[in-house]
Amino acid sequence: MSQLLEASVRFPTVIFSIGLGICLVYWLFVLLGALDIDLLGGGDAGDAGKGLGDALTGGAKGGAEGIKGIHLGDGADGADGADGADGADGGGIWHSLGLATVPITISISVIMLVCWCASLLAMSYATSAVGNLAGWLPALILLAVVIVGIPFSGLLVRPLAPVFEIKEGKSNLDYVGHTCTITTGHVDDSFGQATVEDGGTILVIPVRCDKAGVLGRGHKALIIDHDDVRKAYVVEPTADMLMAPTGSADEAS
Repeated sequence: MSQLLEASVRFPTVIFSIGLGICLVYWLFVLLGALDIDLLGGGDAGDAGKGLGDALTGGAKGGAEGIKGIHLGDGADGADGADGADGADGGGIWHSLGLATVPITISISVIMLVCWCASLLAMSYATSAVGNLAGWLPALILLAVVIVGIPFSGLLVRPLAPVFEIKEGKSNLDYVGHTCTITTGHVDDSFGQATVEDGGTILVIPVRCDKAGVLGRGHKALIIDHDDVRKAYVVEPTADMLMAPTGSADEAS
């Protein structure tokens, strides 16, 4: 244990030891905030831990959003703010290494852990092979650890990408143009209900029709709009929608 501690405070491992320690403190406060633990039986201490955890989490999220605007690829193109943000999404170094697929706090924590382990192993091997390390060798090990550790960390965090993938739900307007089946006895401008199929799932939706008495249970209707005031979908009988082009053609002739 003492040998591990001694190796952890030697250059260049001490750099990653400090970084790893900061990451451990951060995750400790996040854990305390998530569990809402009352430290020493005091509510104020628990609230302080939770508040600090929330603050650190919020700061990390802000940092993650900020780093998205940094394009680490082409320096000239990155000078333009909007173009730089687009470039980062498309091909920045952080993205190309796969580190942007998870929150930046996780990426940095994995980088620190990987580089700390790699530095320990490299220094141990170099010490046993060379003996007294020359002044330039630790610096060379530091450079090699960073060059190898960061891409390797990207490979480790990539499998976690689906966990943090943001899935956007459908909006009300996404169902406009779909056909629904009326399930109530009638539909008017203030009452009605129908079902619509969405990828094998049957959804029950409120519907309204400005033409009273034309739709009943079992009828097919076409969703033409969503009324935010009535909080319902506006529908029309499918027969009327199919007849509309024919009527227009007859009027034109």
